[in-house]
Amino acid sequence: MEDQLQLGEDSSSVALKCAWEKSLSLLEPEINRPTFESFFKTARPVSIEGSTITISASSELAKIFLEKYRDLIKAALEASLKIDLEIAVVVSAEQNQDKEKKTTLKPPPKPESALSAISLPLNEKYNFSSFIVGPCNRLAYAAALAVAKKPGRAYNPLFLYGGPGLGKTHLLQAIGHYVLENCPGMRIAYVSGETFTYHYVSALQEHRSEDFRRKYRSVDIWLVDDIQFLAGKERTKEEFFHTFNALYQANKQVVLTSDRPPKDINPLEERLRSRFEAGLVVDVAPPDLETRIAILKDRAAAENANLPPEVIERIAELIKTNVRALEGALITLIAHSSLMKRTLTPELADEILSRYMIDKKFAEITPDAIQRSVARAFGVEADDLRGKKKTKELALARHVAMYICRELTSQPLSMIGRAFGGRDHTSVLYASSRIDALLKHDSSLRQTVDKLLEELRPTSCG
Repeated sequence: MEDQLQLGEDSSSVALKCAWEKSLSLLEPEINRPTFESFFKTARPVSIEGSTITISASSELAKIFLEKYRDLIKAALEASLKIDLEIAVVVSAEQNQDKEKKTTLKPPPKPESALSAISLPLNEKYNFSSFIVGPCNRLAYAAALAVAKKPGRAYNPLFLYGGPGLGKTHLLQAIGHYVLENCPGMRIAYVSGETFTYHYVSALQEHRSEDFRRKYRSVDIWLVDDIQFLAGKERTKEEFFHTFNALYQANKQVVLTSDRPPKDINPLEERLRSRFEAGLVVDVAPPDLETRIAILKDRAAAENANLPPEVIERIAELIKTNVRALEGALITLIAHSSLMKRTLTPELADEILSRYMIDKKFAEITPDAIQRSVARAFGVEADDLRGKKKTKELALARHVAMYICRELTSQPLSMIGRAFGGRDHTSVLYASSRIDALLKHDSSLRQTVDKLLEELRPTSCG
């Protein structure tokens, strides 16, 4: 690799782009959806000089959030490229120039018809016309559309909940797009629980509390994603409560999303829980087979990919968890077929998706069970895998256990790390990267790991 690579110049730049895409797939489960969509997916690797990769952020706010997760980005890229790295984050000069050009080519939108200053950007793809409706989400879709058509008068507040990747963020932003297009004059603020917390803490530190309250309480529609992020943050919850009340009492529309219903968000004060439940609470369930097929057809068309119907159906049969997993499976299959020059068939879908993506959600497989099996195989104590001892043999066993947790469970890196004595996500990424590398040339370790995987994986999924 050259000392410095500028993207777009040679095949090495393609490798860096591919490494970034692979890193995003590792980062996505660890970061709340709004932050990931707004700041990570809009970022780009600019160059690599020595061991430093420079990441281009789309804005100053994006730079702040990327730097907040610098260690996680570093670990993900190291796992992708198999080398030690440093990360630098900059705001792209080209992006700043583009913004300047846009403001000179056309006047900025009128303040009363634009997103408020505190709002995150809306993804142009997330609108009602691109949302695939099925039995699993029909009520959520209808409620979101009703709110968009009559903000403040229908279902206030609207609370959407469900697992990751089921379309909650899509519906939330679709409301924003609809109102911007059809209700000029209304001020919209789309934020995540994490962004609200960041805005509040920054305002306190900079003695701008009144400015913070003025901005938040002057909006007409408040769209809040991942509200569960506020749980346990006492001062932030207090400010959120008063902001919610001020908007609600002024008949301003509030829409909230969470990964769980209000009654299951802990710790959450009863006064907040009762206000969340005062409107309409709707569960967004995983898509059924027909909806999964429709989603895949729509995404394939967007990718200009002509997939045989039997391949679409096979993907839909294999991937049952959520929309995000479906789309990831489709892109993985298309990319593999293109790169390896292989014809798309149901058999190829079985081969590739079973290797990378298929149902890692096995309730009976827990980190504790994996630790016990690995400990027996390596002749160590399971408690030591969760402890602080760092002998060579114990470190290898611990890394193997972390690797298998990633292979056979759907738990995010942070939860796996906690199961190993409170270690963080970077430790899990490093462990997985190390074992991946060792398995390529250590046949003895490969046999041990394969045997553990065979013992732990249910036969119905083998």
